[in-house]
Amino acid sequence: MDETILFVGVGRMGGLMAERLLAAGARLAVADLSEEALAPFRARGVPAATTGADLPGRVVVTMLPTDVHVRAALLGPGGAVGAIAREAVIDMSTAAPGSTEGLAADLAARGVGLLDAPVSGGMARARDGSLTAMVGGDPVLFERCRPILSAMCGDVTRVGPVGSGHVVKALNNFLSAATLWTASEALVIGTRLGVDPETMLKVWTAGSGRSHATEVKLPHHVLTGRYDFGQTLTLFCKDIAIASDLAARAGVEASGLAALEALWCAARDELGGREDITVVARLFAERAAARDGDPSE
Repeated sequence: MDETILFVGVGRMGGLMAERLLAAGARLAVADLSEEALAPFRARGVPAATTGADLPGRVVVTMLPTDVHVRAALLGPGGAVGAIAREAVIDMSTAAPGSTEGLAADLAARGVGLLDAPVSGGMARARDGSLTAMVGGDPVLFERCRPILSAMCGDVTRVGPVGSGHVVKALNNFLSAATLWTASEALVIGTRLGVDPETMLKVWTAGSGRSHATEVKLPHHVLTGRYDFGQTLTLFCKDIAIASDLAARAGVEASGLAALEALWCAARDELGGREDITVVARLFAERAAARDGDPSE
């Protein structure tokens, strides 16, 4: 790939995605507030710094926790869009669509195009380059940046204008929240009734109960006892809140979404925001075990 790219945010997911760009031959520079995250790239001679202002790259890719972090990394002090000319920004974070639209306008005033291209698939698919990207933005800019996206993602789909990628991603995470919660409950119920959990997951995945939770999250991150899918409860609840805001904006009374938001936020408050989302399955099992020893039950 004959491309110069500045990748901002090389944490757990971003670092894996940046590695895919290096493997594709991109001339890469990386920025991150964490020196620990930068260290593997520095060791390989990749230009690295805690801010992007002085780093090369015609295209800037961002993979950061929230839209506030994205704006600061691009337009704040030491921001990547400043002294060095940039052609485009690809924001692969999960952000609020409204803020993305505002950011696109501010970048356009500086002659820089924006694609919002959030991804789905987790750390395993980031590692092997098979993520799914849902992209919002100008179709010409999309085609210009498609090779960059394809180096990190197995499926790349333009879903509409700027902001559309983040709409689809928030709703994707709403669906993910529903299936992980309900599949975890079902797994605990069946296990307590004496059914082998691996057998249940095999049957559900072959039937109409199939979901990413039954195929990946539960067998690989719950039954193994690792609880390490790679997404924190804090960020997951942030994403569900974005979906709730979208429902309000669309004038849709989404009672299922509202109930899920309440359930996940309560789990976050009980478990701690830094815990992995798959820990809810352990929580359900622990609650059931605690009731076994409760004489009032």
